[in-house]
Amino acid sequence: MPAGLVAALTGLWMAQFYVLPATDGTALYLTRLVVGGWMVFALCRGWAAIRQRDISTHQDWMLRGYAIGMGAGTQVLTNVPYFLTLGEPDTATRAVLMGLGWALNFALAEWIIARRHAPILMPRVL
Repeated sequence: MPAGLVAALTGLWMAQFYVLPATDGTALYLTRLVVGGWMVFALCRGWAAIRQRDISTHQDWMLRGYAIGMGAGTQVLTNVPYFLTLGEPDTATRAVLMGLGWALNFALAEWIIARRHAPILMPRVL
């Protein structure tokens, strides 16, 4: 959790204070702030759950935080095909491509969480 918080907080700091490329634009800047804030929230929520010995809730929130943290790796999969086929994206397209990386990870995490909490259906025996 400490490493995840360091990653999230430095990401927020970089979004705020680094000179970013002109192609990033306001939408991507705001998305970075929301995603970074969400990662901090998820990790803190996971920490609070484990302090209450709620293992299941802890696992859910830590998975959400991890999924957001790994978004940068998934952004390679959303950005590189576009760059190779169509070239440099405009500001809006770049924001969508970057957001898609986070969204894919978040969706996968939520799918895993839903499957973990789904009831186990036993086959009927005649």
